[in-house]
Amino acid sequence: MKILNRYVLNEMIGPTALGLGFYTFILMMKSLVDLAEMIIKRSLPFSTVMKLLGWSLPHIMVLTIPMALLFGILIAIGRLSSDSEIIAMRALGISTTTIYRPVLYFSLFIFLINLVMMNIVLPYGNRSLVDLRTAIFTSTVTKEIKPRVFYDEYENRVIYINDMDASQNLWKGVFISDTTDSQRQQIIVAQTGKLLLVKETNQLWLDLRNTQTHVFNTRKPDRYDLNSNASQRVLMPDKFGQGSATTRNSLSIREMNLFELLDEFDRAASRDPAERRLVLVEIHKKFSIPFACLAFGIVGLPLGITNRRGGKSSGFSLSIAIILVYYLLISNGEDLARSGRLPAWLAMWMGNIVLVGLGIFLIRRANADRGSSWRGTGFFRRHFDRVVAWFSSRKAAGGQPVETSSLLSRLDVPFPNTLDRYVLREFIKVIGLVLMSSSALFLIVDYSAISSDIIDNHIAAATVVAYYRFFFIHVLDQVMPISILLGTLITFGMFSKNNEITAMKGHGISLYRVTLPVMVVAAIVSVLSFFMLDFVLPYSNEQANKLKNQIQGKETRRTFNPQQKQWIFGKGKYLFNFLSYDKEAKSLSQVQVFEFDPVTFRLTRRVWAEEARFDGTGWVFVNGWIRSFSDDGTSSYSPIYTPLRLQYPERPEYFAMESKPPEQMTFAQLRRYIQDLRRSGYPSDELMVKLYQKTSWPFISLIMAAIALPFSFRMGKRGALYGVGLAMFLGFIYLILFGIFTKFGEVGNLPSLLSAWSANILFGLAAVYMFLRVET
Repeated sequence: MKILNRYVLNEMIGPTALGLGFYTFILMMKSLVDLAEMIIKRSLPFSTVMKLLGWSLPHIMVLTIPMALLFGILIAIGRLSSDSEIIAMRALGISTTTIYRPVLYFSLFIFLINLVMMNIVLPYGNRSLVDLRTAIFTSTVTKEIKPRVFYDEYENRVIYINDMDASQNLWKGVFISDTTDSQRQQIIVAQTGKLLLVKETNQLWLDLRNTQTHVFNTRKPDRYDLNSNASQRVLMPDKFGQGSATTRNSLSIREMNLFELLDEFDRAASRDPAERRLVLVEIHKKFSIPFACLAFGIVGLPLGITNRRGGKSSGFSLSIAIILVYYLLISNGEDLARSGRLPAWLAMWMGNIVLVGLGIFLIRRANADRGSSWRGTGFFRRHFDRVVAWFSSRKAAGGQPVETSSLLSRLDVPFPNTLDRYVLREFIKVIGLVLMSSSALFLIVDYSAISSDIIDNHIAAATVVAYYRFFFIHVLDQVMPISILLGTLITFGMFSKNNEITAMKGHGISLYRVTLPVMVVAAIVSVLSFFMLDFVLPYSNEQANKLKNQIQGKETRRTFNPQQKQWIFGKGKYLFNFLSYDKEAKSLSQVQVFEFDPVTFRLTRRVWAEEARFDGTGWVFVNGWIRSFSDDGTSSYSPIYTPLRLQYPERPEYFAMESKPPEQMTFAQLRRYIQDLRRSGYPSDELMVKLYQKTSWPFISLIMAAIALPFSFRMGKRGALYGVGLAMFLGFIYLILFGIFTKFGEVGNLPSLLSAWSANILFGLAAVYMFLRVET
C-alpha cells in the first residue's frame, strides 16, 4: 500500500470510529436509563442486561455506520483541504482520482461490514432481542405486581391484589378486569392466587383459588353470566405480542435473513399483494442501506475538497445535511413502496441514486481542476466579503461598536472583554453544530417511525410541521446537556492544541477567568431550561402527543372503551372505575363501583352508571344499573331509571386527579397529582422522583460544563476528536449514574430528593476537586 493511501486511511479511521460512537450514543441515551431500571427495579443480572444492550445495538448500528463513514470522510478530507495538503498533492501532479482510491477502498470495506450486519447480525439480533425481552418480562412481572396497586402493563387487562403473603409469595384478594373484547367485559375475583412460570414453554400462568367470573355485555347489561370455581388458571398474554420464545410459529420479516425472506416472498405470491410488497421492500433494504456506505463515500470526497475553507466544522454540518436528506428519501420511499405507489426497487434505491449522481458530478468538476469552489460560491463570497469590509470600516471610523466599547470602559465593566467574546464565539459555534447534529438524529429516527402513518392516514403537511415544532422543544431539552459537555471539551481542547491556553497563562490570565464566559453561558442555559421545563415543555409535550396521536390515527373517541378508564381504590372495600372526571360539573362519566366482602374479598355489589354527579351531600347515579351477589351464587339486577343517590364518603376532589403523564405537568400540577394518588391508594415513590427531577435535570448543563473544564485542560494537543470521545465517555458515566440513583429512589431505597440530585452532586464535587488541581 502506498504511503499516500495509508496516510488518507489513517485520517479517516479516527473520525469514523468517533462518529460511530457519537451517533450510536445519542440514539442509545434513553436506553441507558432503561437498562439501569432493569437492573434495580427488576433485579436482573448484569449479564442479562448486557445481552439486552448487545442485541439492541444492531438495528441502530446499521443506520449509524453509513452516517459515521460520511462524517469520517468529510472530517478527514476537510482537514486535508483546510491545511492545503490537497493543493500540495495537486502541485505534485497527484490527481483527485488518486486521492479518491483510499476513500473508495475504505467505503467498500465499511459497505461489506454493514452488508454482513444487515443480512446476518441484524435478523439474528432482532430475533434474540424479542425472545430475551419476552423472557425478562415473564420472569420479572411477579416482582412488579404489588398490593393495592393497579397493574396495567398488559394491554386491555388490569390486575389488582388486596394483600400479599411474602413468605409464600401468595396473593390475597385478586381482582382482574379483562376488556379485550370492547363489547364484553370479564371480571375475575379470587380469594388467593399466585403466578407460575412454565420454563419449558416460557409461558406465564395465573393460578387462582376460589374464583368468581363475571361476564356481561356492555350493550345488554341485563344479560349477566356468573361462574364459580374452586380453582382456575389464566394464561397471561405476551406483552410484546410475539408469543413466547419457544412457542411462536413464525418470525416477523425484520427477524428474517435474506434466504428466509426469499422463501417468504415465494409463499406470499398466492396471498395478499400488500404482504408481497412488504417482503420485497425488506429484501431491497438488505442491500440498499449497506450500499449507502458507497454512496456516501462517492459524494464525501468531492464535498470535502470543495469545502476547504470550512474545515471540520463545515464537514460536520455537511454530513448532517446529507444524512437528513438521504433518510428522508429512504423513509418516504419505503412507505410509498409498501402502499404500492412506487416500485420497491426505486423506492429503496432512490436515495443512493441521488447521492451517487451528485457524487459523480462533483468528482468530474474536481478532476477538471475548476477549483474547489463553484462560481456561485465565489460570487456570494465576494459580496459577503464586501459586506464584512463595510462593517469593519464603520467600526474603524467610530461607529456603534466603538461607542459601546468606550461606554463599557467608562462603566468599568470587565465582562465581556475581547477574550471573553472570542471564547464565547468559538463555544457557541461548537454548541450550535452539536445541537444541530443531535437534533437531526432524533428527528430522523422519529420521522422513520411515523412516516408510514403520515402517508396511510393522509396527514396534511401543516400537521406534521406543527408536530415537529412542538417535538423539537423536547429534543432540545434532551440534547442540550450533552451539547454543553461536548462544546466545552472541543472548544478548550482546540485552545490547548493551538497553544492558546499557554499564551493566556503567559499573559497572566488565570484559567478561572478564561472559563468564566463558558460557566456564565451554562448557568444561563440551566436557568432557562428550568423555566422551560416548568412552563413551556408541559404544554409542548401535550400538544406534540395530541398531534402524534392524530398522525397515528389514535384520536380520542367518545365511544365506550374500558381500557381508557381510571382505577381508584376507595376509602372502603370497593374500587372505582371511570372514564373521566369533570371538575366544573363535579361528575364522573361511565363510572363503575365494585364492592367486596371485607373477609373473603368476594364481589357483593356492582354499580354501573353513565354519570355520577355530586349534589353536595352524596353521589347521584344516572342511567345505569345495580347488581347484587349473594353467598349462594345468585344475583339480582336493578336498573336505574331515575337518579339514585348512593352514599360513598369520597368527595369530588378525591377524583380530581390529572390524567396526564408527568412530562406534561408543571411542578405544581405534579405535586398535587401525587397528593391525590396517595389519597387514592397508589404508591408515589416513582412520581416523587420525577417531581424532583424537574429541579435537577435543568442544572445538568451547568454540571456538564464544570466537569468538562478540568478534562479539557489536560487534553494537551489531542484536539477536538479526542474531546468527542471523552464527551461520550463522561456522558455515558453520567447517564448510568443518573439512571441508577433515580431507580433506587423509585423503588424506595433512597429519598426521592437525594436520588434525583445524587448524580449532579457527585459530578459537581468531582468537577470542583479536579479543577482545584489544575495549574491555573
